Amino acid sequence: MAQPVKIRKIPQKFLATDIDGELILVHADTGVFFSAKDTGRAIWQAIDRSPAIEDIVQGLRNDYEVAPEECLRSVLAFTDQLVEAGLAEYC
Repeated sequence: MAQPVKIRKIPQKFLATDIDGELILVHADTGVFFSAKDTGRAIWQAIDRSPAIEDIVQGLRNDYEVAPEECLRSVLAFTDQLVEAGLAEYC
């Protein structure tokens, strides 16, 4: 499969809140809780600024000292989890 180009959240599938710097997500259909701190939270917020994976990676590289390949792997690992959980989709 080719690398995903963009990701978008599926708003009707989750409730989200920030508690003391931790992102808490609740799947609207299943009630399953997810939490993310630090980089995961930063990726979640970056999706709102731009759905392009390339933009998300570049934004994180501006904030964190990380190699491009490592950053891309981390972003895709997190976004894959979001997609698998049904909270987002690649487009």
